[in-house]
Amino acid sequence: MSKNLNIETDSSTFHWVERPLFEVCNLSKGEQLNKKLLDESGIYPSYSGGITPSGYTNEWNTDENTIIISEGGNSCGYVNFITQKFWAGGHCYVVDLKDHQVDKQFLFHQLKFNEKKIMRLRVGSGLPNIQKKDLALLKLNFPPLEFQSKLAAILSLWNKAIVDTERLLSECERRKKGLKQQLLSGKVRFSEFAKDKSSVKTPAGELPEDWGLKHISDIVQRVRKPFKPEHEKLYREIGIRSHCKGIFHKEKVTGASLGNKSVFWIQPDCFVVNIVFAWEHAIAKTTKAEAGMIASHRFPMYKPKKGVLDLDYLLYYFKTARGKHLLGLASPGGAGRNKTLGQGEFAKLKIPVPSLEEQKKIVSVLSEADKEIELLQQQIYTLKEQKKGLMQKLLTGEVRVKID
Repeated sequence: MSKNLNIETDSSTFHWVERPLFEVCNLSKGEQLNKKLLDESGIYPSYSGGITPSGYTNEWNTDENTIIISEGGNSCGYVNFITQKFWAGGHCYVVDLKDHQVDKQFLFHQLKFNEKKIMRLRVGSGLPNIQKKDLALLKLNFPPLEFQSKLAAILSLWNKAIVDTERLLSECERRKKGLKQQLLSGKVRFSEFAKDKSSVKTPAGELPEDWGLKHISDIVQRVRKPFKPEHEKLYREIGIRSHCKGIFHKEKVTGASLGNKSVFWIQPDCFVVNIVFAWEHAIAKTTKAEAGMIASHRFPMYKPKKGVLDLDYLLYYFKTARGKHLLGLASPGGAGRNKTLGQGEFAKLKIPVPSLEEQKKIVSVLSEADKEIELLQQQIYTLKEQKKGLMQKLLTGEVRVKID
């Protein structure tokens, strides 16, 4: 426990002492929860090592305000602080503080600050894990207790802001999901359009009587602008991420490297789909940002018919669970690359289509919800970046701290 760091503060000069983790706390493995005890309506979360609860139960084996560290799996090395009673599962280490000269909140922030070091302790192929003996030797720096408490209090303010904003984001996402399901099924309508309350049963469920259930071929038209690449010229292709994550732009390549592949110029304001992963929600819309880029035959583009369909309405509809189901139906075959969207089958799909004016109203409401979510995501990012910079300064002694 040798290495000491002299830090000048507003009140005095003191030492930061480097100590191994085993000196300040005990590490114990959690206990596997019997599946019979899992209960969706349970009041205690169960953590099996992941970032979020793996389930809920009415039993608990660990008190509130406890630090845990993921021992294995995809989140191996993640540090968490649980503020309520919970069940600590078999894939996490429970951190039990034993030194009264260490502040628990400060220890949590130091562990979080050193999370990358913890993750470098992972061993094993496949699903990695962290050995207790290696984790126990992790060295952390500690100032005197009074300074620990002050630093922890400062960082906790940022933590609270992050947690509160994440909670608000989760609520907004939940609200938008429900709103999307209601608006796109006609279960909730705007008063100016809901003059007739009658409904009809359709293969897509019960719909307002004035809505039409139309084939995709009736509301869009396929657009293609093929060309022959010049061997020496550079071209940039697009790709589409699964799970509705949008378009990405690939690195530029020469026309020669494209070989005999059929390629097409990107047309803006089109619904575009990756036929190989349509069943995995690889859909998007093209914009002016893709002007001058190209795509292969695996990325067919569809332009909404004027006066019939709003592009964003179509995109929102196919982003729903029902939309994903339809894409799966039009993608026969096995999993992965054998499960390819048939364009003929896609053209035969039917979706509910209200009037163009009602489509635009639905889109405007969902777009506002998207903007609210994006703003909260940006706030969370900014808060986390601020906290990261603050941790770098406070937990290394770079910033002077004044104790009242």
